[in-house]
Formats: sequence, structure tokens, C-alpha cells
Amino acid sequence: LVSPLDGLAAGRSLVVVLPQLGEFDSAEMCEQLVAVADDLQAAGVALRVVGIGDQAAGQRFSDFTGLPLEALRLDPDGALHRALELHEGPGWETPEGLPDSALRLLLSTLPGGAPEDDAQLRPAFTAWLNYLGMCAGLGAPGTLAEIARGYFGDTTAPERFASDAVVTAGPVVIGPGVGPVKLGPLEYTQWWEDEAGYQRPVELATVRLRNMVEVLGKWDTYVTNRETVALRGATYLFDEAGEPLYSYRHRGVLTYSETMPRPLTFLAPYIGEERARNPLRLGDATGDANAPPAAAAAAAAGRGILKPAGRAMGLLAPLFRAQSYLVGSLLDAEAREEARAELATTIAADPVVIYTYGLSPFSSAAVALLGAEGIAHKVVPLGGEWFLLGKQGSAMRLELLEQHGQSSLPHVFIGGKHVGGLFTSPPAEPGSDGGGGLA
Repeated sequence: LVSPLDGLAAGRSLVVVLPQLGEFDSAEMCEQLVAVADDLQAAGVALRVVGIGDQAAGQRFSDFTGLPLEALRLDPDGALHRALELHEGPGWETPEGLPDSALRLLLSTLPGGAPEDDAQLRPAFTAWLNYLGMCAGLGAPGTLAEIARGYFGDTTAPERFASDAVVTAGPVVIGPGVGPVKLGPLEYTQWWEDEAGYQRPVELATVRLRNMVEVLGKWDTYVTNRETVALRGATYLFDEAGEPLYSYRHRGVLTYSETMPRPLTFLAPYIGEERARNPLRLGDATGDANAPPAAAAAAAAGRGILKPAGRAMGLLAPLFRAQSYLVGSLLDAEAREEARAELATTIAADPVVIYTYGLSPFSSAAVALLGAEGIAHKVVPLGGEWFLLGKQGSAMRLELLEQHGQSSLPHVFIGGKHVGGLFTSPPAEPGSDGGGGLA
């Protein structure tokens, strides 16, 4: 077994041991590494990547990821992985009583199908059994959380999909960017298309779809040894004497870094904090010290999740208006008049006023945005939520609805003018909630 350090120039060395080259982990990690290749060279850190695959797989992987062939070493049978005793999943074995005919049938449903040689059936099935177990989170700490992060987004991570990038998977076309989506004849735009500065919902899942399209379309090129599909990888950083400065071993599928939102954080002492935390140089409100505070607050507020939730709540606006009027019918004229007078006085006395519910994430996010911008504002809480309001809160809620046509909170006033809520602008006509808003 040849040392992965063989042939590297004297100095620090970064050795990245990948699983199969036809893997999410391999493509994602190398996209980050390629982006900082010049930084590594400037820091005197030599890069060596070892992946499972043959020469054809290596050439295809290099073409797809941009990883230079001179940095790549191939290990067709995962010999290095086994020598390092890297993770292979929950450690299951194929049941002895399972006949070869059943194994062949089950393997025929998986990419690459069943091997022609019967002697390879059980080793191949065992490898797939452990790989699929990891995909289900068994023997793979962190895998399910990482899958979820790809779909739900991550306010602590930078953007992941370039604004001009497009992914095509059969009748599905996503892009450019995170907004436009085509499903055959159906076209729509993601609710978070105007969000920026953090990893938006389904953004990382879109990157993984792009990688999956590449691999599944060329499976026989990428995967020539079915018995290695469960083998995971590792990352090692060595000093000039070959002593380890850093090491991390994959724990499952999609766990190729100790810090998945920012996979190359461990390189900060060598290539700098900025490059290590955001190798792809995409939008990064929470990680950019020069970004305006409001951008970071917008990301931290999880606007990508709040926006679709707000749209869904908008469908209930007629019910909320009806409920508000029903409660209002039980209020006396004096309570209504007091609310009207208080509203006029409050919005005249302060440049920026925001009426909120104490338990509403929409209210909290709106207050956070105003605070991050450094805008002095007065917060007027009506109560915990609409169903927890007392007499005064109910009267004010009804007054806000009647004057401005918006049944939801928050209500924001700037210079005495109503500007809407977090995602709602003033309705064109009373009785209908609008779109737009403070955010």
C-alpha cells in the first residue's frame, strides 16, 4: 500500500480520503477544495485527494469537479480505507438464509444492478445494506440532520447555489438560482427567491440533485466495485514532519466534515478565516464581518421559513378578520374610541412604531430587523397572540384592521404612515392582505 503522502513536496499536507468518487460527499467536498486550491498553495499546504474508483472514474470526476488529476490518487478497491479502518455503516452482514436469487432480485433494483458473478452477490449486497442503513441514519450519526439541513436551509451557513446556476433532471428544471422551478408544463417561483446571505431552503438539496444527476447518468463509469459503496472517508492535515495537525473520520453519509455548514473551517489557521468559512464566495450575511447588521439579522430570523409560513397564514386571513369583527361586536363604544385615540397619539409621538404579538415569530423577526438597522422604534405589544388578547388588545386589533385592512400583526408605522407587516404591504383595499412588507 503506497502512502498517500508519497510524491508530495516537503511541507504541510492535506490528505482528503473520499468515499466512492460517485458520491454526494466526494463531489461536495471537492467543490470546496477546488475553490481554495490557490489559497492552500499560497499557505504551503500540498493537497492530496484519494478516492475510490478507477482511471475512467478519476478522469470523469476531475472533469466534473475541476479537481486537478495531479492532486488525485485512485484506490479502486478501497485498500487505504480498510487499512485506516474507516467507517462502513452499522456493520450488518447479509443473512445466511437469504438465497442468491433473492439477492439478485434486490440488487437489480439498485443503481448498477446485480453483479454477473454469483460470488460477488453477498459482498455487494452487504455493502449496499450498510450504505442504505446509513442513509436511514442507522450507524450514521448526523446523516439525517444533514439531509434535513439540505431541505430546510441553514441560517448559519452561506449560500450554496450560484445565482446563475441551473439544474436539469428530466422534466425538472431549477434555476437560474434558487427561485424559478419548472415541473414539465408547471412553472412556479420559490417563496424565498429574494432571500440572500444564507443557505436557503432546498438550496443544498438542489446542489445534491445536480450531483446525483451527474452520477446516476454515468454510474458504470463512477462505480466499478460495488463492494466499496459503504466505505466512508476521512480528512488529515500533516505538518512538515508528517505528524498529524488535524484529523476527522466520516461518521456516515453526508458527514464529510466536522462542521458541515462550513466544511473547511479547520483550515482557518492556514488560509484565513474568511476563505475557510466561505470557500465558494457566495452570499454570507452571518459570516461576513463587513456585511450590514440587518443582513445578518434577516438570515438569523429564518426568513426563508417564515415567508412560506406567512403565505400559508394569509389563506386564513378571512377567518381572522371575521373573528376580529365578532370580538369587536362585544366591545362597547368607549373601548373602541379609546383604541382609536391611542393609535393616533402613539403613531404621532414616535417616528417608528410597531404593534406586535409577544409570541409571534413574525413580530419578533420584524423587531429584530428594525433593531439591526439601528432604527429607533417603539414596540407596542397587544398581547401574546390573537386568542390571548384582553379587552384593550382586541379593541386595538380591530381598529388596526378597520383603518388599514390588515388582519395580521405586526403592524409597522413609519412617520405616521402604515407600511404593513413583515411580509405584507398595505392592502390596496381594506379587507385584503397584501404582499411585500418590511422584509
